[in-house]
Amino acid sequence: MFTIRYPSACLLPLIISIIFSVLVLQGCKKTPEPLPEPPSKPATPSPSTSVPTPITEKSVVFNNIEKLIDKFSLEKTMNKIIETSVSPTTPSTMPSTTAAQMLKIMLESLRESSFIHPESGKTIKVDARPLEPNIKPENLLDPESEDGMIPVGLFNRFDLAPADGSDCGEYRIVYAKKSGAINGLNRMTMIFEAKAPNPYPGKGIAGCAPITDFWAARSADTSVEQTISELEKFYYQGIPGVPAVVHAKNFGIPLGQLRVNLFVRENTNALWALREFLVGINHEGEPIFKPEPVDDSPSSFLFQAAAGLPPEFSEADMNEFRSSFLGQSLCNLVNPDRAKANASAADIINGITAGFISKYNDFESISQGDADNPATDTDPELLKKVQARLISLEDLKGVLPEHLMNRAGTMTCGGCHQFSNEKDLSIDGAKWPSSLRFVHINESGQLSPLLNEVFIPRRVQIAQQFKENRAPFQQEAMPCLGEAPVKKSLTISDVTKPREHAIYKNVDILHDQILQVIQEPGEQAEKSDKLKTMLPELNQAIDETRKQEMAPKGPYIPSRTH
Repeated sequence: MFTIRYPSACLLPLIISIIFSVLVLQGCKKTPEPLPEPPSKPATPSPSTSVPTPITEKSVVFNNIEKLIDKFSLEKTMNKIIETSVSPTTPSTMPSTTAAQMLKIMLESLRESSFIHPESGKTIKVDARPLEPNIKPENLLDPESEDGMIPVGLFNRFDLAPADGSDCGEYRIVYAKKSGAINGLNRMTMIFEAKAPNPYPGKGIAGCAPITDFWAARSADTSVEQTISELEKFYYQGIPGVPAVVHAKNFGIPLGQLRVNLFVRENTNALWALREFLVGINHEGEPIFKPEPVDDSPSSFLFQAAAGLPPEFSEADMNEFRSSFLGQSLCNLVNPDRAKANASAADIINGITAGFISKYNDFESISQGDADNPATDTDPELLKKVQARLISLEDLKGVLPEHLMNRAGTMTCGGCHQFSNEKDLSIDGAKWPSSLRFVHINESGQLSPLLNEVFIPRRVQIAQQFKENRAPFQQEAMPCLGEAPVKKSLTISDVTKPREHAIYKNVDILHDQILQVIQEPGEQAEKSDKLKTMLPELNQAIDETRKQEMAPKGPYIPSRTH
């Protein structure tokens, strides 16, 4: 007799499961259905599919005033500049300067009627401003005051990065005086234009990706609160791989600047004027704003008859300027027309640059009226030479001498902000778009037609292009007769750290030596004597570096005045 052995209780469920699976598979077996035909149009992605967010203007400008006021106060920006102006080892080495004192130095400089040009050594006359110096700097820092400067916009100016990636462009904070919203004769704006060093200069312009990717991500933000929180980090704390851009060095040691638009003119004849300042150091080792010539804004008398030259200038000076103007500068002003057949108005407006010889830049640029307009009272002899030069460019059509002079005006601060509004740029009807009565962003955060219709769409396009292809985005440089050709193969620095690039290195060595003097123990009088000897050398190095920055003429170097 056979003995039947039943499986143990622990194996029984497994056996039953196997038998059931076999039966189901045999009983339910079907012929596989054919795969569906591919759709004639791309199917709509499911919510789980990752689709890159297109870059929008949210990645190049933020102008929500309500959100900006708390996070980007003028006092916060000023204090960050003062804090980073030295590298303190102990609290006693912190500069004693306050934000109000630093602003007071800037305001007092507006009383001056002349300045010494750092490059030419000439005395350059300006119109003294009678009213701005009377503003209490404490009021500028108080957002509740009528004179309070409130933040109205943040701007991503990666489009100002040079093709070699020696820096990553400018990142701006614009402040406007509250009174300007109700009184057109009591206005002022301050534009803090931080020049951001390339975090990875050995990669060329591709090294700017951490910065550009950060701004590109703002298009995908789900709320304004998220955007303002992230931007606050970028400007004041820094983001991974990139230190905070609000730093004393980024406003003029050696690159970057502060530009101030002045229009406090109640009961005076003062005209709307633009001035430029750099962060510097005084003999006490404290940070200051020092006046600087205005970029790409040459003295207007250089375009006029020699009889109008002031005593400080000779005909040799005028001829040197005009030789440069008729050479590379003129080619820069017509490059977009030559680089692209049937260039559109937008192509022309976005593509023209000047690169005026920096030696002849003025210390102010007047927007109101035509006193600073190169196209006003132009020397007939100069116009003849312009005409001959335009004719010599055989691939150029549609640009007359008056158009060329109007283009020259648009590249100055005063022209870009007012006197070039609606000026003709070509025979095909291209015109320079308008500002908003002397500004491109007003006290309410409203943007000008020039920004909305031309500049911002191009900046968005550059941001999208660079996100997809980490390559230089500058236009082709057409040959300029009689001038050295612009190099098409760019030399990339072999350094790996941001401020080791040659454009920063010499200045930083001198600056560090000065900081050591400021921080060392000892009597202030002794330190001041040392600084009196060292600071001229630092300032000269800064001036040379800024000159070098603009030296590679041609359309690879964009205009900074817009």
